[in-house]
Amino acid sequence: MAQQNYRKAREEANVRAERAAAELGVSITTLYAWERGETSPDADKLVAMANLYGKKVDYLLALV
Repeated sequence: MAQQNYRKAREEANVRAERAAAELGVSITTLYAWERGETSPDADKLVAMANLYGKKVDYLLALV
């Protein structure tokens, strides 16, 4: 599931949730909702997340 990869990628990059939310320009609640699979980031936020975590978008979407 993609939401599992969102959190896994963040943790592998050693990025705290608070920092990720701030750099992505979203609330911590929104970030956690993505990680729990309650909502999904739009394409721009997904690309920003991949860049922040040093991963490919495919990885975040569990296509790899």
